[in-house]
Amino acid sequence: MSVKTMTIKKITINTLLLASSLLIALLACEAAVRAMDLAPEVVYIEKWRMRLSANPKVGFEPIPNLDSTGKSVQYYSYDGRSNNFGYRDYDHSEAKAPGSHRIAVIGDSITAGLWINEDDKVYPTVMETHLRKLGKKVDVMNFGVSGYNTQQEVETLKDRGLQFKPDLVVLGYCLNDTFRDDGGVYSALLAEERKQNEQGKESTVKKLNPIVKHSDFLRFINFVVLRPAKAATRTQENGLETFNSDTVGENFAELARLSKQYKFEVLVMIFPDFGKNDAHILNRSTYPFEQEHQKVISLAKQNDLAHLDLFDIFQECHHEL
Repeated sequence: MSVKTMTIKKITINTLLLASSLLIALLACEAAVRAMDLAPEVVYIEKWRMRLSANPKVGFEPIPNLDSTGKSVQYYSYDGRSNNFGYRDYDHSEAKAPGSHRIAVIGDSITAGLWINEDDKVYPTVMETHLRKLGKKVDVMNFGVSGYNTQQEVETLKDRGLQFKPDLVVLGYCLNDTFRDDGGVYSALLAEERKQNEQGKESTVKKLNPIVKHSDFLRFINFVVLRPAKAATRTQENGLETFNSDTVGENFAELARLSKQYKFEVLVMIFPDFGKNDAHILNRSTYPFEQEHQKVISLAKQNDLAHLDLFDIFQECHHEL
């Protein structure tokens, strides 16, 4: 037997011995943790189409790949499947097609298509369809979530949208984006988390890997050994006060900073607030929210963000209806 063959055989035996030793050690740890009942029960917190987010500035986020087709449509829901990030859109490849322009749309319930039954009538999809009919090679991505404010929308862009390298970011601005108006979704999720914690259970913002779920040792490491630092951060930052103040100005500034860093354009689209009984509104002088529009326009200009006030367009459509 040659020296080379003996060396390979020795390395193989040592590798197998090391792997066997590690396996035995892990099995021993698993048995010990189970015997002492040290691993907590872990529950996945979700309500309707939402779950808690790992980002404290987002608070809650939509559940990926959730199909409610044919089921009872509940609050902030719709009939159909969410994409692999949880949004009302199809799955997009991270790589951009050659010669294509990518548009990321962030916003709240209007962008998410609340109360719109057909997916193809949600405005980001309408935008994509119309531009393609005009011969434009575009890919429009919908990151809208019902109940979000401007802070949550910009954070969503950072967490989810930037990896797709958008050429244009459209922010669908609604007049309630200066405050928290999520219909109690975040409060309900936090209440459920507190309830489970009081029962001695740990909560998770994502479904557990099956291996972690069924291993007491891995749950002990993840939720007991590594948990204290996570828990301290979550308790400190995930309070409801995070969303109760007007942060539009600072988030417009953050959006402007991101646009320069990642080299994309920004368009702030301002949606008017027309109620069912507002047919008497003929011009801006009788519109009760004109000051709010001007404030948003001023903030956009201060941060060199392009803006489009949809008042005139919506007024025309409103009268036609």
